[in-house]
Amino acid sequence: MTVKDPPRKIRSISFTLLLSMILLIICIVGFISLNSYFYTKNNFEHESSLLQVQTEQNIIEAMRLKEITWNVYDETLNDQMKEGLVSVLLEYNRSQGEPNEMDLAKVKNNLGEHYDIYVINESGVIVSTTYAQELGTDFRQVPYFYDYLTKIRLSEGFFPDRIVRERLGAGRLMKYAYMPTPDHRFILELGYSSTILEELNQKLDDKENIRRIVSVNPYVEDFTIFNSMGRRLDTNSLPDETVLGYVAEVMKNRATLELQDRDHQRTTRYLMVDLKVDKYGSDPSRVVAITYNLKLIHDALNRLILFHIVTGIAAIVLGCVLAYEFSRRITRPIKKIVGDVNTIAHGDLEHRIGTTQSSEFAILENSTNMMVDSLKLALQQVKEGDILRKEIIDQLPVAVFMKSVKDGKYLYWNKTSEQIFEMKASEVIGKTDRELFSPEMVSVIDKEDKEAVLNQISISNKKISNKFQDQRIIHMIIVPILSSENILQYILGIGEDLTKETNNLKMDLLFSITRRDVLDQLSIIMNYLERAQLRTTHEEMQMFFDKTIESIVSIQKQMAFGKSLQDLGTTSPKWQSVSKIWNDVVRLLPANTIEFSLETADIELYADPLLPRVFYNLLINALHHGGPQLTKVRLSARLSGASLILIVEDNGTGIPFDKKTKIFEFGCGEGTGFGLFLIREILGNTGITVTETGEPGKGANFEILIPMGKFRFREVTPEK
Repeated sequence: MTVKDPPRKIRSISFTLLLSMILLIICIVGFISLNSYFYTKNNFEHESSLLQVQTEQNIIEAMRLKEITWNVYDETLNDQMKEGLVSVLLEYNRSQGEPNEMDLAKVKNNLGEHYDIYVINESGVIVSTTYAQELGTDFRQVPYFYDYLTKIRLSEGFFPDRIVRERLGAGRLMKYAYMPTPDHRFILELGYSSTILEELNQKLDDKENIRRIVSVNPYVEDFTIFNSMGRRLDTNSLPDETVLGYVAEVMKNRATLELQDRDHQRTTRYLMVDLKVDKYGSDPSRVVAITYNLKLIHDALNRLILFHIVTGIAAIVLGCVLAYEFSRRITRPIKKIVGDVNTIAHGDLEHRIGTTQSSEFAILENSTNMMVDSLKLALQQVKEGDILRKEIIDQLPVAVFMKSVKDGKYLYWNKTSEQIFEMKASEVIGKTDRELFSPEMVSVIDKEDKEAVLNQISISNKKISNKFQDQRIIHMIIVPILSSENILQYILGIGEDLTKETNNLKMDLLFSITRRDVLDQLSIIMNYLERAQLRTTHEEMQMFFDKTIESIVSIQKQMAFGKSLQDLGTTSPKWQSVSKIWNDVVRLLPANTIEFSLETADIELYADPLLPRVFYNLLINALHHGGPQLTKVRLSARLSGASLILIVEDNGTGIPFDKKTKIFEFGCGEGTGFGLFLIREILGNTGITVTETGEPGKGANFEILIPMGKFRFREVTPEK
């Protein structure tokens, strides 16, 4: 006997749809009510938040405005502080660098009672001062300020600081300034205090300004201002350890800290007012602790909840009545349309939606059929577009390649990549970096990929040597490709060969300098010829003609020198003898009475073929800018660890301190402005650097640092 399944209870579509609509209405009304409540709540909280933000922004702007006022007055004191430190430095020199021998009281008496003098050693400790309360102060307890002092000690010049309150003593407002001693053993510090500072501070009272700002915010209950050392701004006293810890955390992170006290419905925000300027050591930043009372917000929200409950119930009842009426109008074509849609959804794009008698569903039928036709057309266009994109990328004049992050294998390698890297696509696609390149190159590629992932892009210029070409300069761009879920999937690389452009730029600079030198000599010739016309005796005219011939010979040498450098090319570095270059360049110089000496072993450098131009520019600069006191130019060398330093020094006027780094910049100086810039670029091609370390008034001193592997001592075969 077969047991039949119990008959299934079948409900009509109208009933099911009605029930669904009622449930939907309940959900919609409930959602709208909740959304309206939360929207109103969020809007209310947003308004209070805007008021909070506006209050805090006004506080920050007010304090910054005060700081600007301070800075204007602060900068007017720099000149007198600098003059005062010069007096202290004279006393330091008189004591032969011994702080204990310095008569600081005498210097203070000369400067005035508003000044105090401090001497800080290399450990950051005040070892001598006219202000006894701060004797022995150890600045290592403030690491960032100790680092600032160390930087000053190892530098040169005058370093003004901000107007701040002193840490010890009476908490006076002080203007500080610093100057390192010439031997870089100590820092000379000068402090200045005056009643004017206190009067100006009272006029710019932070607390009174902030009190006026917070008075328009009904939620602010209290506020306190702290300086960067955690002290209260009004009393210069330390708060309890808990609050001091919060202030220290804000100063460390340079970000505002918010603390919630839900039991008392209060929020305390420690507002960071960042007034730090990198060029100054002191940090005048402030932390403003603001306490907000949130009880007013919570009371208003409770009244809002009751209103939305009553409104929501009424809306649900009305919606159910309307749903019953509308459900009776919806009829049978739904099932047929659903069946047709399911057929299309399973991949049969040739299937069409059948017709129905309802005009509403007729629109749906037409729209669905149009959608299917659009899908078919779009799929065809995608296939054709994919083929077209591959052809376009393959013909681009830049290298384009891509590899998968999952297994590291290359997926694409266009024709320009084959030309630049001399590797066929068939040799690269499907292989990893470790299968294609040396371990050193793999390490460089991994580093570039990591940088691209971290910074969303990696841009660099690489030098590569190919089998059939000289060294090439390739501009590389590496970018990560992410999926729609923001997951890293591919690494895309783009490379462009800039060798020709780089060499052209170098030769343009070289010829520009040569043209300038030739024009200078032509100017000299014209000057002598004009002056010769005014002379009457044969001897006087002969003297000017001799000078003219010297300039013509100099032009011939310049043109020959430029031609020889052009014939060398500028692509590949090579080993070159320093002594030979030096002697050749000295012979190219215009007629002069300068003594040129060579005091080095026979050294060879692995450098750009334009290396002779480096020494020529250095010597011609010495002749042009050395002044009347220039009599000697010397080339010497010394080892520094694993490196070699070549020194080109003269006894001319030297280079001012403020121009020692600018002279190597593009366009700096007289003439073309390219000479020393070209020197730096030529040497930099093989990792060689150049700096100027001479003392102004005593001569220029150019030090050329050659790293290990870029120099060698030439073996001299003894004569038989």
